[in-house]
Amino acid sequence: MVLKNIKYAIRNITRPPVTRMYPEKQSELSDRFRGLQILDKSKCIGCGICANTCPNAAIKIVKAPIAPGSTKQRWFPQIDIGHCLFCGLCIDQCPKGALSSGKEYAKGLVKWKHKDLLITPEKLAREVDLEEGDEK
Repeated sequence: MVLKNIKYAIRNITRPPVTRMYPEKQSELSDRFRGLQILDKSKCIGCGICANTCPNAAIKIVKAPIAPGSTKQRWFPQIDIGHCLFCGLCIDQCPKGALSSGKEYAKGLVKWKHKDLLITPEKLAREVDLEEGDEK
């Protein structure tokens, strides 16, 4: 067994390393990768089809301001990322194409408390910072 491992190590000593240095070096993502959803508030009609389609019931329709600093409110989806499967059914079923898939998979998603994983319409529209929750 030891000789077998030494033989394997000698054979692979000239090959380049395969270890990825994450998070210092980000991995390249494929075009089909589904990260955190992005909401286009101008296209969203608040119909709730995304919430009805979600298999985990992670999407809830809530009232939110239509723009930062505005007093007018409309219905927008709010996603509990702790329960989201990233299956893409909400994006596929959106009749106006208001939801799309982004490439974020670490920023804003790594939290210690489950209540911090609630992605509000402002965070979905990227009107506030995903990590801090502060306005840009």
